[in-house]
Amino acid sequence: MKIRIFVIFLALSPIVLFAQTLSGRIIQNDAYKTPLLGATVLVKELNRGEISGLSGHFEIPGVDKGKYQVQVSFVGFKTQEIAITIPLTEPLIIILEEDVTQLEGVEVSSTSLSSPQLEQTRLSTIKVSDLPLTDIPRLLGEPDLIRMVQNLPGVKTESDFTGGFSVRGGRNDQNLILLDGVPVYNPWHLFGLFSAFNTEAIERVELTKGVFPAQYGSRVSSVLDIELQKGEERLGAGYLNLSPISTTFSYGRPLNQKTSYLFAVRRTYLDPLFWAVNIAASSQNARSKTKWRSGYNFMDLNAKVVHTFKPGLSLETGFFVGNDVLSLSEKNIRKDSPERTENRLRYGWTNLTGSVKLIRKEDQFKSTSHLFVSRYFADNIFKDYYSGMSQDGQSWSGGFVEGYALTDDLWKQRFRQQFTDFGAQQDFSHYLGENTTISTGAQLLIHNFREVSKDRITQYGFPFGENDRPITTEDLPPIELVYNYSEGDTTSLVALESSAYLNGSFNMGKVSFYPGVRLQHYSKGNHLHVLPRLNTIYRINESWYVSAGYGHFTQYLQTVGLEVFRIPAERWFWVNGKDREPVFTRTITAGLGYDHSKYGSFKLEGYHKTFDNLLNFSTEQQADALESEFVPLFGTETINGTGEAYGVEFLWQKNQGEVRGWFGYTLSWVWNQFDDLNDGDRFPSRTDKRHDIQTFWTYDFSSNWSVGALFNYKTGQPFTLSTGNYLVNDDPLEIGGYGGDSKVIGKMNNYRLPAYHRLDVSITWKNRQTFKRRSELSLNVINVYNRLNVLTATNSTSLQELPNGKIRVNPGNKYTSQMPIIPMLSLRIALGGDAK
Repeated sequence: MKIRIFVIFLALSPIVLFAQTLSGRIIQNDAYKTPLLGATVLVKELNRGEISGLSGHFEIPGVDKGKYQVQVSFVGFKTQEIAITIPLTEPLIIILEEDVTQLEGVEVSSTSLSSPQLEQTRLSTIKVSDLPLTDIPRLLGEPDLIRMVQNLPGVKTESDFTGGFSVRGGRNDQNLILLDGVPVYNPWHLFGLFSAFNTEAIERVELTKGVFPAQYGSRVSSVLDIELQKGEERLGAGYLNLSPISTTFSYGRPLNQKTSYLFAVRRTYLDPLFWAVNIAASSQNARSKTKWRSGYNFMDLNAKVVHTFKPGLSLETGFFVGNDVLSLSEKNIRKDSPERTENRLRYGWTNLTGSVKLIRKEDQFKSTSHLFVSRYFADNIFKDYYSGMSQDGQSWSGGFVEGYALTDDLWKQRFRQQFTDFGAQQDFSHYLGENTTISTGAQLLIHNFREVSKDRITQYGFPFGENDRPITTEDLPPIELVYNYSEGDTTSLVALESSAYLNGSFNMGKVSFYPGVRLQHYSKGNHLHVLPRLNTIYRINESWYVSAGYGHFTQYLQTVGLEVFRIPAERWFWVNGKDREPVFTRTITAGLGYDHSKYGSFKLEGYHKTFDNLLNFSTEQQADALESEFVPLFGTETINGTGEAYGVEFLWQKNQGEVRGWFGYTLSWVWNQFDDLNDGDRFPSRTDKRHDIQTFWTYDFSSNWSVGALFNYKTGQPFTLSTGNYLVNDDPLEIGGYGGDSKVIGKMNNYRLPAYHRLDVSITWKNRQTFKRRSELSLNVINVYNRLNVLTATNSTSLQELPNGKIRVNPGNKYTSQMPIIPMLSLRIALGGDAK
């Protein structure tokens, strides 16, 4: 199979090419050479254009050799028109002057086509980096990329405390998250409260929800493509962010004319708070000493170095690490006896990626060679230890069990995950003229996976009668192993995933076709898939267009576990060549789009998806796992099922002007069906939230002040609730029958929580001076009107048999709330001449 893919790859690579990418940078004519985000670049002869990114960069692919007129415009600046010749002999930097007449607007007659996703799936792809990332109200004072993504149409999340997201009925694990082309598996901080991606270090982010191009594989629902900045600002640029829980520092600049770097780091500074808590919780008296230790910290680090050997040939190296550690322990030592106890809980998880990318751009083609590694590690431990034996073994004070005096009692639970991906990828882009583009590539992934789930109880002691219990003794019997219980399992896997793809772009007047096919092979079970993709766009006129797409997708891993909190205790299941098949999805999309120069873009798109080979746990396994007090331990037995999702989405997006933001609405249905659940009948998925409204707007009402407001409304989430109670009498034969109050559960997800809605606001004071640096102070208020949004609901109704034979009903329900009102201050300080 590897030979066949290699032959395909070689056969497609030597196609003759005739064009290159026009790239450059837009900056303001001020002392800092400030990059301009959102400037419009138009090549007049081609009637094609691009919107500049966060650092002022833009790229327009497929420009033939020759002379062109390039028009650059931006609100509040004078429109500039320059003549260029392709190929360029030096970097293109365009400087704009402020327009003191403050024009009402600039006519935008082009569409951003900075990636295959945006070109092929204009309705399904959102360029998240064009949205006001730093203006959205900040949870805990932290600007967060994933929180922005969670508030877009078609994207849903379980709760305020969930970092993962579901796209068009898919699960959290069905989203391909790429950081500079490297897959990242669990990029969350604070148990999912926000992501591990540093917003200040990001250059470009695109979310594709529909039929994404064939160069992307291994996931079935969406692609979140994140690209870090390159540090190419002329005078250097960076930011220092101070929030109540952490500090973020980022900075990038050229080292010389050929090499630039970017460095960004974030860490909590909650350590003094935990030190104070530990001191307050620890105690000591004449009889005992209690020592409490607790701590939590997270950090993430991004580093990127770009070196240009010569025009058109560059090397990019990147590194990312994200780490979270929560530890809680309590140790109690008795002074009047050898008795001591210790409880310990630890959650920890780490993401680490590294990559080397060689990019070659010439007149005839673009080539990208990529080597990378992605590693994920999580280790969750709970330990409950008791000892009644002195250190010299001469005294004892402890409990009893079945005729034994216990000297040591240890209960230990552990759930550990570790896997590493090694990857190699080669991509080519072939421009066969203005209207035709071919791209090809191949990828090789080596998956190395290991997971350990253990529950162990060990007791030591010596035979002893409880009636003669001494506090101390000088001649203790030999210590024996009293009880040794252990259950759990260890799974490991090494698998090879290889793929090749072919994409095409054919513009035929008003109609464009984007066919593609991905050939994918997975070694465990020898799975071979041919996955066709097709997107089409028909342009009615310069503003209106319709689009449709169809595609097949597959992936070889799934996670099953807790559905509420994103702690790293979910079980990862890879296709093993035995009893688990790959997830397979068919997706169809169709919709209508409209672009307006003043009012922004409007998108209306419908979709339908089917899922095969979804995994789940039986109700018994879920109940057994959740009986664990701190570390949920899931088994390896799973059940298979199917799913269906369909709906329609609307998005109005406005990225320019004093008022910027978006309004989104989703009407959707998501169903699951498992033969071993719900009597085989289909039931609504937990992500089935019928109506979903998300809107965010920010208003710059002066040069120094802006306000922002984010509002969410969602239909209540489905959940399973008992519908009745009954009393079970003691067994009349007295052979151990159960007696008491029991609950009746009819169907799965038979109720819905109350509707969810929340308003977050922010007000920002700009153009301040802090330490002689430009800065802005932001007040963020989460859940302004303190809405009690329900996280979980439990039927607490109980029955009681009275002495007169009647039954007393004690009705009641218990609700657990989500995020209350939270005000937060944050300070953002600009570093370097190019910081905006």
